[in-house]
Amino acid sequence: MKRILLGVAALACTLGAAAPAASAKTYELGSSTVPATTSCPTSCFVVTRTTALEVATAGKNYPTTVPHDGRVVAFTLQLGSLSDKQIHFFNSTYGGTSRVQITVLHQTKDQVARRAFSVTAQSEMFRIQPFFGATTLWPLATSLPVKKGDLVALTVPTWAPILAVNLDKTNGWRASRATGCRDLLTQTAQQIVGNEAQYKCLYQTARLTYSATMISTPVAPKPPTTKTTPAK
Repeated sequence: MKRILLGVAALACTLGAAAPAASAKTYELGSSTVPATTSCPTSCFVVTRTTALEVATAGKNYPTTVPHDGRVVAFTLQLGSLSDKQIHFFNSTYGGTSRVQITVLHQTKDQVARRAFSVTAQSEMFRIQPFFGATTLWPLATSLPVKKGDLVALTVPTWAPILAVNLDKTNGWRASRATGCRDLLTQTAQQIVGNEAQYKCLYQTARLTYSATMISTPVAPKPPTTKTTPAK
């Protein structure tokens, strides 16, 4: 996989003494050291017509939670390899070719009990079908603002081969479906900023094979405290 290097530069002015530089960090939200492989083409399971949120990866809860204010600048997909017959079936059944977009979710205190989330930002749409069978990094044309505590989900208005299955119960994901967890045809994808949806459907022993690259907002360190000695 070809990786794109994302740099952050800081400029410091020197006036007598060096000023401390603001610092930013890069995070890969949703990544895991425990490997998992997409199910396709054998026993091919796909995500369809929903917004998908990883809730547990190898025991780590909500791994795409944003740790600091910043911006999402890219995302990575591990895509299953499908036969032409499989692609034709999914295209004709779920409304067209495979497409995805990154979605930033926020949850208020009153939404917790209802398992509801609201969309605060969303990327452009990406057509991923030409890249089946590969793990690919996708830079965003416009980075997405995120706040500490937000979550990064993947919206799939049609279908996408991004599921690893037959894992243990320390893995699971939720879909933006309030009811009908076995109804894979009804459109439930969140595609409007400000839209709220309930994530009532939990799918255990499976993992979504995506992650998001985020750069935190630089925070300038506090200047050193200067101590003065009273004149004698």
